[in-house]
Amino acid sequence: MAKCNLSIDLQNPDTIFVGGETVRGTVTVQADSNVRCNGLTVRSKWTTNGRGNIASEVGEEKTLFDGEWLGGQTYRYDFEVQTAKWPPTYHGHYLNVDHTIEAQADIPWSFDPKADQVIRVTATKLPSAEELSEQVTKLKGLPLIGCGAIGMLFVFVFFFAVVVNPFAWILGGIVGIISGIWWFIFRFLPKARLGNVEYKLQTQTLSPGEELIGELVVHPKRDIPINQIKWQVQAEEVCVSGSGSNRRTHRHTLLDQSVPLMQNQTLPGNRETRIPLRITLPADPFYSLDLRDNDLCWKTNIRIDIPRWPDWKGSERFTVVPQSGSTPAAISTSMPTGGFAVDTSRAAAAMVMGTPVSQPTSSPPEVSFSETMRVLWEARNDRMQTDRLIEAVQGIRFQLELIIERRLLYGVDDPAAYRNGHVIWAHYPDPELPITLYAPSHLGAEFEQLGDKPWQGYGEITGFDRRYGRLKIHLEDAPPA
Repeated sequence: MAKCNLSIDLQNPDTIFVGGETVRGTVTVQADSNVRCNGLTVRSKWTTNGRGNIASEVGEEKTLFDGEWLGGQTYRYDFEVQTAKWPPTYHGHYLNVDHTIEAQADIPWSFDPKADQVIRVTATKLPSAEELSEQVTKLKGLPLIGCGAIGMLFVFVFFFAVVVNPFAWILGGIVGIISGIWWFIFRFLPKARLGNVEYKLQTQTLSPGEELIGELVVHPKRDIPINQIKWQVQAEEVCVSGSGSNRRTHRHTLLDQSVPLMQNQTLPGNRETRIPLRITLPADPFYSLDLRDNDLCWKTNIRIDIPRWPDWKGSERFTVVPQSGSTPAAISTSMPTGGFAVDTSRAAAAMVMGTPVSQPTSSPPEVSFSETMRVLWEARNDRMQTDRLIEAVQGIRFQLELIIERRLLYGVDDPAAYRNGHVIWAHYPDPELPITLYAPSHLGAEFEQLGDKPWQGYGEITGFDRRYGRLKIHLEDAPPA
């Protein structure tokens, strides 16, 4: 049991901070009894949450106090810490990046009390030259690295199998034949028909609203009729969850814009045809992010559609970074939400969900869990609106149908968990709102080996975890009578 409680008060909690800017505030400590503190620290931190494996990093950390606190006393410590310069705050579909100011007291032989406040951080400066160079090199080398790794793995496995079983070369020969057929159809034949094809971008680094410029150069040996040449620009969230055999990749397309360049024309033979490529990026600041298993990638695809012949395909990646001196604005893909008049009664909760309440009734209107999830998803980036909505639906028993992700091993350390209970990560199917379930100990077996099958039960909404962007639900032992 902790012997003190912490809270954080920021001077300007609603400010949108620029990366690297100083955040000022006060940590308040309320001591329940005499307690020794080995260090009261405050830090700035960013954390990813969503479908991918969690990534986080501390910006700046400072120690505010080291000593004794007397029971019944209140202590206040002013602080100044700088936010991390990168990445900026981002709220997307599968990927969210949140910045927090966290305080923690190191109490010997006791649970360390913590407190945190979510802040919004934007980036108005370009990442360093080394970071940009590293990211561009990584993007350009990904296909080669992947092919090389697969090739080396295949060679190693093949030779090992031959040593163990001399007849394994037959299987290797079959795989080699299939690979050769694939290369012949999708690589050799298009090049044989079109000759040398060069596709390149003028630059691999741009900012929102700038023009992406590229060029396609084709030099066929004879006249080649084509159905179409199509250029495609995509922005995509790519999040990886789990590891080993449980590793899964989740993708969501933020932007997909296609530009038809040529239709039903003929490329002249023995002559170089140069096709300029130009498209203006949207002004929405969807910056490229590379946060281990949580990425926001920009790429281009180009395809030459040849009648009755395999298509030629090419791809190039590029990065989108903040423009130097741009107006501070945290990036988000969320849709704007309107305000709601919220009360703590069940009828008012129904009004928040859009259920009409025109006349008094003998019983309050029902509020569906699906409608609650929809409104919470739309308002997930509005802290005040989310708090008011959760307050309105607290105490309502919902019938749940959720997709279980995994059971956490550290559930016993969560103050909100049941005694000897379990903490489970789950999400609602549509929209995919992340959820933390708190289950009594005897319900733990229900969450084993569910796979992708939905779990059904009953529970109450009890809060919202800002750090991980997850709705908190406490499960009941049995359905209501």
